[in-house]
Amino acid sequence: MVIQALTSNTGLPLSLAVPAAAAGLAYLDARTQLSQDLDVLYATIKSGIQFKRRVKNNKTNLFHLLEEQALSLKNGHKSFLVTPPEIPKDYTEEIVKNLKTTEYTYKQTYDLVLKYATYLKQEHGVTQNDVVALDCTNKPLFVFAWFALWALGARPAFINTSLRGEGLLHCIKISECKLLLLDAQIQDALTSELSSQLEDLGVGATILDNELQTRVQSIQGRRPTDEEIGKPDQQDMALLIFTSGTTGLPKAASITWLRFNASVTLATYLHLRPDERYYSALPLYHSSGAQLAVGTNLANGSAVIISSHFSARTFFASAAASRATSIQYIGEMCRYLVSSPPSPFDKKHSIRMAFGNGIRPDVWPVFKSRFNIDEIVEFYGATESPAASFVKSRNSFHEGSIGRRGTLLQLMSRGISQLVRHDVDTGAPYRDPATGRCEVVPENGSIGELVMKLDPAAIRESFAGYWRNESASNSKIIRGAFVDGDAYFRTGDLMRRDRHGHTFFVDRIGDTFRWKGENVSTGEVEKVVSADKAVEEVNVYGVELPGHDGRAGCAALMLREEPGKDVLERLAGVVKKGLPRYAVPIFLRVVASMETTGTSKYTKQGLRTQGVDPEKTGEDAVFWLSPQSGMYERFGKREWEGIVGGQTKL
Repeated sequence: MVIQALTSNTGLPLSLAVPAAAAGLAYLDARTQLSQDLDVLYATIKSGIQFKRRVKNNKTNLFHLLEEQALSLKNGHKSFLVTPPEIPKDYTEEIVKNLKTTEYTYKQTYDLVLKYATYLKQEHGVTQNDVVALDCTNKPLFVFAWFALWALGARPAFINTSLRGEGLLHCIKISECKLLLLDAQIQDALTSELSSQLEDLGVGATILDNELQTRVQSIQGRRPTDEEIGKPDQQDMALLIFTSGTTGLPKAASITWLRFNASVTLATYLHLRPDERYYSALPLYHSSGAQLAVGTNLANGSAVIISSHFSARTFFASAAASRATSIQYIGEMCRYLVSSPPSPFDKKHSIRMAFGNGIRPDVWPVFKSRFNIDEIVEFYGATESPAASFVKSRNSFHEGSIGRRGTLLQLMSRGISQLVRHDVDTGAPYRDPATGRCEVVPENGSIGELVMKLDPAAIRESFAGYWRNESASNSKIIRGAFVDGDAYFRTGDLMRRDRHGHTFFVDRIGDTFRWKGENVSTGEVEKVVSADKAVEEVNVYGVELPGHDGRAGCAALMLREEPGKDVLERLAGVVKKGLPRYAVPIFLRVVASMETTGTSKYTKQGLRTQGVDPEKTGEDAVFWLSPQSGMYERFGKREWEGIVGGQTKL
């Protein structure tokens, strides 16, 4: 119709009318984002219909989905779980080309799941609704045990494999599990002290070592009856995933069957191909690895390549050797990759798409260009949040955004998510003293906390909360935000939106701090500091100082060169030029390594607690922006005592 109108009304020849119409439609789509909105709506509606059908047929438990894929003529013989080959330290193109993957088809996976289910039922008495803690590194064994538990109607609690001592015991306790399944690779976690504590709790522990795996594989697997699998409600807990615990002990987020169905939606939204080979180095104990990698490919009938760890040096070599067509990222992984030395596989691969969250605006174009990635799909959504946002990008228009609502979605979702003014002093949304209501910030780059609307009469349908932790669950909900009786989920994230409808992540609440009466975003400071060539990694936080209100900025740095006079002078120039005066970090702390979570997020709690007291910073060199010289100089006991004694005011 557009072409017909152009030719009949303007007299343009067809050879000119077609490009003109295409350009007009492209411009209209760019303005309205109609195609992206329709992608989201189609994926949501399609997966919703499929899931309702599953619920109606008593197949809410997604063990049934694995079974269907395994027993189908179409997908049963196809690869599902793939282990990439180990990349040698001194690899070459020829060496990598000849490396082989280890692969399990859907049918092989299903058969092994039944063997593990039979073992768990016969030897540990695992049955419907039992909670079993699974502490396993990235490998197919994790998936075998996970789906074996689902096959028995039990619920797995995924444990962060880096946890030891108090943190590990805490997760086991709050999960209320009857059994701990522990990967032999990390059996050092099962100390004699922990074994004794588990015995007191009545929790069994089993090491999944080679001997046990060999024995299980010799078992005649039995498919549990439908009665054993059970008929869970869509709002029932399917599994537990623990928060990272960056500011305290982890909380157990309850993932319902309905919530896990988001992975089915994602498979449609991403347009995964039937022969997709999706590479993920993210931990399976996290929602990104479990839902968005394994779950998404299960729904699509495609292969997920499970890397045991992330290595910037070998990432693309491993992906190429595994014949990956798409990759998953999170946190700082992309920045690590663009900072790595060039490799023969920077562009010699079959990767068309990168999907994930947290890629920084300054890294986005470099990553896309250097590694020849055609499409980046960025998303935002916490493990426990009731909704997510997405943006697909093949050009520079969406760089740095975590989502964009087009005209259609803006009309349909009006009021569902809001950016509300944040009070840094209280850590809560600001409320107008006169009305007691929250204030929505304008979509002109103003910063606010993202909140998502909940049905006040059925909150747990959208936000299942934290397992056996009502107070923590309630702390994520605000009521009476705009009208009496309403309810909103607090994401704890500060965002801004531009006039084009893009949403940009700014900072995590708690990371933002107040200094000189101004709010300082650690993310903005990190972006400026990391631009200096000497800086390899940076982690910014606020530290308390005696006799000073608020928190002074401190940047923990990993440097590529010694912090000599030239480097310190250059850093001082960089931050003074790129940041407002109140945001310039007063302190620099040079560290040998950064402590991160399993998903590459920096932890700040320990650094905040230690502050800049020389008694607590160990062997790390600390520098301060000297009030006398205006340059970064060594900060030690004498300078600290000047602050403590009140002689120095910053």
